[in-house]
Formats: sequence, C-alpha cells, structure tokens
Amino acid sequence: MPRFYFHTCDGSCDVDDVGIELRDAASARREAIRYGGSLLNDDPNIIEGNGTLRVEVVDEDGALCSAVLIQAVDTHQTRSGQRPKGTGQRVVEIR
Repeated sequence: MPRFYFHTCDGSCDVDDVGIELRDAASARREAIRYGGSLLNDDPNIIEGNGTLRVEVVDEDGALCSAVLIQAVDTHQTRSGQRPKGTGQRVVEIR
C-alpha cells in the first residue's frame, strides 16, 4: 500500500515525516478530514493566529494529493451577504 503524509499549517508548518499507509488518495483525503477535525477537537484555538488550519496530503513522491482547509471568518466585520475583500467567499449571517 502507498504511504501518505499529512503536513499541517496553522501559522507555522509541521512536516509529517512518518506518514501512514492507506489504500489510495481518496482514503488519504478522508483521513486528512478526520485529522483536521481531531486537531480542532483537541485545541479549538489552533486557528486563532491566522484563522486557518491546512492539512496537506502528500504522497511518497512528495506530490500534493489534496488539501483540507478549515477557516474561521468573523461575520461581525462584514455586512451580511457581502464578500470580505480578497477572499472570494460569501459570508452569510445566521440569526
């Protein structure tokens, strides 16, 4: 089975030099989603610094297979329905 590595960035980057063997890239992507959720569960403040947690899935050759991005957006800084400058994301205010 191929080995995949899960690098994390949350303001600083941690390189996974151990990795785990998984069936394929789709399995590795699902594992990255679980891993990101686990990191947030352990420490919700992990995204306080820059508002983003990134888990990159890299194969044995060092090629990026996928990336999971978890981002916190403060809606009180924008008017409902408008896009924050430079993000290309629509913010929806839930009341």
